[in-house]
Amino acid sequence: MAIADTTIAGRYSDIHDSEYGKSSKELIEFVGQLRALGAHIDIELPRIVVTGNQSAGKSSLVEAISGISVPRDAGTCTRCPMECRLSHSPGAWTCQVKIRYEYDENGKQLDEVAEVDFGPLITDKTRVEDMLRRAQAAVLRPDLDLATFLDDEPGHQLPGKKPLKFSKNVTHQVSFQNADDETVQLVEDMVTSHTKGNSSILVTLPMSDDIENQKAARLARQADPQGLRTIGVMTKPDTLTAGSTKARQMWLDVLEGRRHPLLHGYYCTRQPDDDERIHGVSGAASRQLEEAFFSTTSPWTNASCQDRLGTTNLVKNISKLLTQIIRESLPTLLDKVALQLETCTAQLEKLPPPVTTEPSAFVLALVTNLSSELSARIHGGIGADGSVGKGSLAIVQSTRRIYESFKVAIRSTAPPFAPYPNATIAPDHLRRKGTGVMYLEDLRQHIRTSVTRELPGNVPYTAKVSLIRACQENWEDAAMGCFEAVQLVFKDAIGELVHPYFDRYNVLKGTVGPVIMELGSICAEQTIERIRFILSLETSPFTQNGHYLSDGREKWLGLYKDIRAGKSDAEAITVAGARPAAQRTLSAPATIETLSTEAVVPDVLPLTNNNGKREAETASDAQRKSNKMKRQEEERRPPLQNKEQTQVAQANARTGATSNPNMVEDNEKEVLLNEALVVLAKLGYAGLTKEDLGKLNKTDEYDEEPHLMAEVRAYFQVAYKRVIDYVPLAIDHSFLYAFSERLRERLFERLGLGGANASERCIGYIAEDPGVVAQRDELTSKKKRLENVQRALFNFGL
Repeated sequence: MAIADTTIAGRYSDIHDSEYGKSSKELIEFVGQLRALGAHIDIELPRIVVTGNQSAGKSSLVEAISGISVPRDAGTCTRCPMECRLSHSPGAWTCQVKIRYEYDENGKQLDEVAEVDFGPLITDKTRVEDMLRRAQAAVLRPDLDLATFLDDEPGHQLPGKKPLKFSKNVTHQVSFQNADDETVQLVEDMVTSHTKGNSSILVTLPMSDDIENQKAARLARQADPQGLRTIGVMTKPDTLTAGSTKARQMWLDVLEGRRHPLLHGYYCTRQPDDDERIHGVSGAASRQLEEAFFSTTSPWTNASCQDRLGTTNLVKNISKLLTQIIRESLPTLLDKVALQLETCTAQLEKLPPPVTTEPSAFVLALVTNLSSELSARIHGGIGADGSVGKGSLAIVQSTRRIYESFKVAIRSTAPPFAPYPNATIAPDHLRRKGTGVMYLEDLRQHIRTSVTRELPGNVPYTAKVSLIRACQENWEDAAMGCFEAVQLVFKDAIGELVHPYFDRYNVLKGTVGPVIMELGSICAEQTIERIRFILSLETSPFTQNGHYLSDGREKWLGLYKDIRAGKSDAEAITVAGARPAAQRTLSAPATIETLSTEAVVPDVLPLTNNNGKREAETASDAQRKSNKMKRQEEERRPPLQNKEQTQVAQANARTGATSNPNMVEDNEKEVLLNEALVVLAKLGYAGLTKEDLGKLNKTDEYDEEPHLMAEVRAYFQVAYKRVIDYVPLAIDHSFLYAFSERLRERLFERLGLGGANASERCIGYIAEDPGVVAQRDELTSKKKRLENVQRALFNFGL
């Protein structure tokens, strides 16, 4: 941006002799310092912007105010803006032309503002115009060195690119003629940007054209719709001929505020024409010619606002206005800078910091931290940042819930045995389950079809194995469903973990992602193989936990015999599901829920009261209610004869109906059982339990079948407890732990961190998104610029 920095001493009409030039010298110089720091990019600085159409008299007006000549060839396009800084000094007149670079050759704003001197200090006013032309040429050729344009004979044909059509890097009055649409739009956009904010707009209005037709006036109205910052300067009044009565009256109405009113009004100046400039008329002579023109030419001689005629009055009034604007705006600049600095800092903090360490070391640290944090999350420990939050425990807590569901699914496959001959005389709650329950007659038929060369009274081994395997047929589906659920949890967790580490590095993320997927697939295949191996072991019944198996067998046998003898409530058998009749064969699995050894006789039964709340009722209370209802139902039935009567009597005995005279109430039964155990202990039969008393029941016609039920059910308990432990352990060790332990090594190998060109690779890996880099650089430059401006404001005493 070319800047004429002028130190002036001399003429009365120049701006340096006005109030603006004397009382505001320090303020004006300080605003110039702020502009040199680039403060105008972020905050509005007070200034006067001269705009106008082509040949509207802008150059003449600037020359009249500044006292220097500027490039103003007729019929040419001035393609760079120019900024004039004027100050008063008691010494000799001097001028320094500078170029301030704010934009690159594509019109994009640079990160930092650079202001450089162009040429030596000028002490001869006649040399300013030539130096400005050279500076303009230099700005339009940013590919060439500035020294190329400072030669005495720079030449017209310069090597390299063509000059730019327009540049924002030199501030000059804007004019264009026969320019293409792109250049016109560029100039209009620049005018709009310069006239916004608190800039005072000095719009030149040549009287040779109607005010309604002047685009500069329209742009000024767009920037300042209420006319609070605009000052109209009517130029070329000598172009109105004596016969232009209506035009003269129209412009007089504008000057006196009757048409197109503005807060600061209008001024009318008359500058030297081309002939007078050719003859070298001086500034003082120009002001005399101007004064003579307004005092002898109608309608200006009769104008009521004589203080608005002539350049001298214009300079005096706009200097007061500019001084006032500067004094009012400077105290608010500190707050504006502080606010923008705070906003800029906050935006920078939201962006990831730039990588300042050696690339390979940085990537290695990312990989190591990722592996360590993943390991901590899998083991439920502390994360890399030292926190133990919800995220660090999510994997462990989620897998625990999945394993608990797996346990329930496996337990629900227990054999659906019921110690009743068939469904006809079974309790209602078993009959309602359909044909999925296996009764004594079903077991008898199964034993018969399995007999080979066994001696009488021996249940075939194959009958037991087939029953055991029938319970296990759905175990693989349950185990694979459990593993799939764990994989989904792990997939979400690893994605959430990778996000903060690699999202800002697209290349690195694109490399790490496939490695993670590949390692996950390898570990998953090994885990599936391990699970299937564990389940295959269960197809061959075996256990060395003989004590647990024996205890379970005796407990279940006692329960079945008690139910057969009617000494235990039939409600102890709770089958929640049933297989279709076609699946009652031992080749099909049973997915049901039955009682476990921990729930033979529950302590409490959940109930729901009238208010929807859960209550608890003891098992004995529930049993008494059930017995009472059954007794009432039996009393209402008609008497039966012969075999049917015998079967019902047996059922009543098993269900505890009152037709059995030997049955006692539950509370008495509990007392009698305890007394019997005490007596047996005195007789030397110590260590017996209530369940053991069921073995004292006499043998009925179904003897082998309850024993088979008890043994298969007891072995299921042994196998089920193994599976619900070893399948989750296999998933943990073969998938989760293995993935965590192998991740760092796999990433180190695939990323080539140990290779000879590791540093070059890593430079490519951590190349950030260009948009993020540009945003960070822009904010960093802005922060530095604002800090410099803030420091200057503090030093100035604000």
